Amino acid sequence: MIDEHLIFEEKTPFLHITINRPEDGNKFLDDMLVLLAAKVDEATAHGGLNGIILRGSGTDFSHGREQAIGSEGPPVNAYDAKTRFMSRILDVYASFRKFPSPIISVVQGKALGFACALVAGSDVAIASEKATFALPEMLHGTPPTLAISAHTKVAPKTVAHLIFSAEEIDAQHALASGLISQVVLHEKLEKTVAGFLETLGKFDQIDIATVKKYIAAAPGLPADIASDLAGYTMATIKSRHSTYK
Repeated sequence: MIDEHLIFEEKTPFLHITINRPEDGNKFLDDMLVLLAAKVDEATAHGGLNGIILRGSGTDFSHGREQAIGSEGPPVNAYDAKTRFMSRILDVYASFRKFPSPIISVVQGKALGFACALVAGSDVAIASEKATFALPEMLHGTPPTLAISAHTKVAPKTVAHLIFSAEEIDAQHALASGLISQVVLHEKLEKTVAGFLETLGKFDQIDIATVKKYIAAAPGLPADIASDLAGYTMATIKSRHSTYK
């Protein structure tokens, strides 16, 4: 499916999503947020995918969200703000978490604001050495609590630095902080992604979903409980194949 601003291409066993507003820094409009969450939720419901790959067209991943009030006007109270505006952002983050296979972000340039949060909320993020990341919302008078909620696996001091400095950090800083998973030479970015997908495409989807769920749950558990959960999970999954190796 091709939308004017988001391109969806299913190439089994993957869904490729491209943010397609390069002339405007690939900034998200509100309807794009709704569509992105809906398509990821649809992919979750249908199943059969080993991953979703998210890219931006042009030189940058995305400069975040378009800061504009639509025809419906500004919110009239806190409840209206939460349900009509903030929920559109939070629904995207939730759709990423619910999708059973990895969300893979490919970052060739700038990932700012909401886009930085998308990268943080991805399961895997492969970035060019030229990529940069920032949370500049405080410059616009907005404490970015929504974006912070997507950075739970990123080093807290790096998140604080991103917010309070409003400066861009480079790919190596992002890697060291857990914001991304790999940095490669710019000219090798697509080849690296292709190799990663070739391997991921060979894996069993239930095994993939099991790993994603365990990674999401285990870090916050006491060590003994995490260990028990690992054992019971492995025993259950292996029983599907009647193999214990």
